[in-house]
Amino acid sequence: MPVPVNVIQKLNPISELSDEFQQKIAESSQRLTFSKGKIIFKRGKDLSVIYYLLSGSVNLIDAQFETASLSAETHGADALNDINPSRVSAVAASEVTVIAVDRKQFDLVMAWSESEAHSETSEADGNASEPMMQTAEIDYLDAFAMPQPMLSDVVETSSDWMSSLLESPLFTSIPAGNIQKLFGRFEEVEFEASEMVIEAGQEGDFFYVIAKGEAVVLLPGSTDCVALAVGDYFGEEALVGDTTRNASIQMKTPGILMRLAKSDFIELLQEPLFRYIEMNDVDEMGPLVQLLDVRLPVEHRHFRVKGSRNIALSRLRNQIRDLDPGLTYIVTDDGGSRSKVAVQLLLQTGLSAAILSHSEQHYR
Repeated sequence: MPVPVNVIQKLNPISELSDEFQQKIAESSQRLTFSKGKIIFKRGKDLSVIYYLLSGSVNLIDAQFETASLSAETHGADALNDINPSRVSAVAASEVTVIAVDRKQFDLVMAWSESEAHSETSEADGNASEPMMQTAEIDYLDAFAMPQPMLSDVVETSSDWMSSLLESPLFTSIPAGNIQKLFGRFEEVEFEASEMVIEAGQEGDFFYVIAKGEAVVLLPGSTDCVALAVGDYFGEEALVGDTTRNASIQMKTPGILMRLAKSDFIELLQEPLFRYIEMNDVDEMGPLVQLLDVRLPVEHRHFRVKGSRNIALSRLRNQIRDLDPGLTYIVTDDGGSRSKVAVQLLLQTGLSAAILSHSEQHYR
């Protein structure tokens, strides 16, 4: 049975989202009923849905067979199994109704919402007296336009964009064997002035580098434009987070863009750079390590890895240049797509970063 939005919007952390994103979660959720004594889910199972108790009461049974009883009146807003795999089994103590939220859709919507939150934050922090056309020295979304050092008074040849790209923090860490493959898979595409390259809301399919000409980033709901030039790149965040574009890119002049397909981007850029480590590896790294949780504060307060610092993804974009470059940042993987996007942002800023696997096993 479909779930009305007015039910979804009472659940944590869904209550923190805008109406648009609450609607997306409602569309992929179901209302289920269980009679007394029925098992809702079992401990240790990797569950594809997140359960919320809408009515009735349940017994949560842990590995030591200790039981905790919860009722919808007191615990209905919080998920029964926000840790996955669950550490407990859930059995209906009465006839119950639960909301089953698709976990993958929840993960994607949370990532989308954080991108939108950054857009709104950037606009709110802006100065109305500033000119509409800004330089590329600001924080970005996906697009995700990452400006590189400007190549002033240089003829825009193919070597210019390649050199600029290879000098960026993200690309200096790519294994040497991948460089030739990388440039061999770029596809050249010509664009006319005013032509749209990507539009907000589209699925991410390519990573782009400007080889010739100029473009602008158009942020939804904002009159500001951000200028991009040769060597600037964009589009990676939607590929890393498997999300839709949260900004549009329009050509300011005729130009040539080099684009890399999503599968090639993942193979040659993402996979070689992303490190997944375990907690014992973190313990061996010494004091120059910062555990980072990029979920919303309401999620962090509920469960968290001991010692982790909470900076929501939308805030990380604004604070990333204030982070200590002498630390290695280990992002907990409980943020799903948000954790991957965060690591991408850290790496392309030149910071050392990795992802903590199985972080939910270390919740306090």
